[in-house]
Amino acid sequence: MNTTAQISCLVLCVLLGSSVSARPLSERLAADIEMAEHSILASLVVHKSSESKSLCSQTPYACAGADGAELGLALIGGSRSAAAPRHLVELSRFRMDGALSEDYKCYLAAHGNSVAQAAPKLDAKKLAGQCMSEFAAFKRRAGAAKFDVAPENICNSVADIQRSLREAVRLANAGGECDGF
Repeated sequence: MNTTAQISCLVLCVLLGSSVSARPLSERLAADIEMAEHSILASLVVHKSSESKSLCSQTPYACAGADGAELGLALIGGSRSAAAPRHLVELSRFRMDGALSEDYKCYLAAHGNSVAQAAPKLDAKKLAGQCMSEFAAFKRRAGAAKFDVAPENICNSVADIQRSLREAVRLANAGGECDGF
């Protein structure tokens, strides 16, 4: 089974398992957000690895449908958790591009004032360190699977995070809706 399929299966199993448990709603929402953040990281690493670049051409099914990053972002962006806006802004630690970045900006704008209040309270240096730590832990957990991805391809620099936090406030204050958000 390829790495992308394994990760997708793991994410689905955990999300299903966490949503049917008897834990209080706040605990389930927190667990869902944590899993969504890991899903975003895993998807970014897998898709930026040279080994997976030919995966779509070899096995088109491997790239069918939404990926873990899109699903993770949708879960956080649409969460009812009071902590969701802060977690959404904290995603600025990841280097997102393309459609994922556009969706991210839409969720920031849709959350409005909650994002505008959360962003200035965050420490860009701490977020950069968190991403590096998460990336290293992911690679350790991956074991034999080799991901030839440099940290700077996954994690934003402190300066990039600072810029992203300012942009989050600007987007949140501007508000607005994006295609179905």
